Amino acid sequence: MRKINIAASLLLTIILSGCTDEETALDLNVRPLLFDGYRYEVGKSLTQMDEAEQTAVHTICDATDVTSLPDHPFVFDASYRSFSQFSPETVSPLTSLTVFHDDEATYAHCETGYSQYVKQIDPEVMPISYREADPEPLRPRATQVSDEAQQTLLKQLEATYSDVELKPLPASFVTLQASLFATLWFEVKTEDALMRSSLPYQPNLQNLTLSLHLTETGGIVQPLLVEFSELLPSYRTLDPVPDGGVPTLSHTYPLPETLEFGKTYPLWKLAYDVDGKIVEQTVSILYEPPVMMTQAEVDAATMTADEEVTIGYFHKTPLSGKTELHALDAIQTLTADGATLKQIVARAEPVKRSGEPADYPLFTLIEGVTSQTFEVTLHKRSKKTDVFLTTDGKHFKLNPEDSATWLSLAPY
Repeated sequence: MRKINIAASLLLTIILSGCTDEETALDLNVRPLLFDGYRYEVGKSLTQMDEAEQTAVHTICDATDVTSLPDHPFVFDASYRSFSQFSPETVSPLTSLTVFHDDEATYAHCETGYSQYVKQIDPEVMPISYREADPEPLRPRATQVSDEAQQTLLKQLEATYSDVELKPLPASFVTLQASLFATLWFEVKTEDALMRSSLPYQPNLQNLTLSLHLTETGGIVQPLLVEFSELLPSYRTLDPVPDGGVPTLSHTYPLPETLEFGKTYPLWKLAYDVDGKIVEQTVSILYEPPVMMTQAEVDAATMTADEEVTIGYFHKTPLSGKTELHALDAIQTLTADGATLKQIVARAEPVKRSGEPADYPLFTLIEGVTSQTFEVTLHKRSKKTDVFLTTDGKHFKLNPEDSATWLSLAPY
């Protein structure tokens, strides 16, 4: 029996297996530097998200492990809104994450421009303190507003809109407490028209006080629906408004303590005397229940939205989600060029050296919520220029054909 040299055998194994582990320059991942956003917790002011939270939001909201919304009470913990000004047009620039829990588990509600879904998560992924609070209502609620609370709200309104005269209509205050993820609809109806507008769920608008006010502009008296919340007061006009006449509050409708989804509840009826004819206008609300997508629906929406759109930026200073895009010295590639540059990066070969910094010494690839930034250096020779990319301290060189293509697309 022939003896096999062990050293030679090991060397042969390494040679044969080593070719499958060749280093690659391309490593697209979630990098929080390109995002900005804030965290909301009950009773606290908005706080800017840190890098760990940015990474957690986009790690959790990855369109996987979709489940159904629990049909029992749970407690709201915190909400995060992350956005990027560098996203391609086909990709939602905003990702919202709401964390809530019950006695058994922690959940995340994720929402982008094309999907919203719920998933169960490991609380260690998004380490926050559980709120010690009563569970949120499963159905929206309505409560009356005390005289003292009304006066406080009116002072806040006057301070916010000191240059606008707003006169409250009597007995027109009501507070609504939304259930998590429900959408509030406003309906304004006259004899021959109906206008609807929506207010999607936001944690800092969950407790909303509504009231009617009058304002006069250019001799025309206009009714306004004023909204009080944890944010500054805001208002919306009540369209359609009958031509002429001064509105009066002719009727206030009482609301039950618990509101049913899908049912229209009238709040107020206004009356206008238009050339001797009384025209009535009714203001109503309706809550739509939260609608969560299934895994199949999320998969379909994600495939349609992403389509592997890749963009690139040649830039002189590091990109930052906290800097306005126009203030950055950066040049964006066309979508087709971004895809080409991604392929070029993937083909780059590892080397031990680099060149001299290019005029735009940084290049960033962005695909969905993932990105990667490279240092770009050049080595000019008599008949051609070599292009080098450096990432995480490792150097890569483009082949001659890819170098020529790169230089034809780059602003140097």
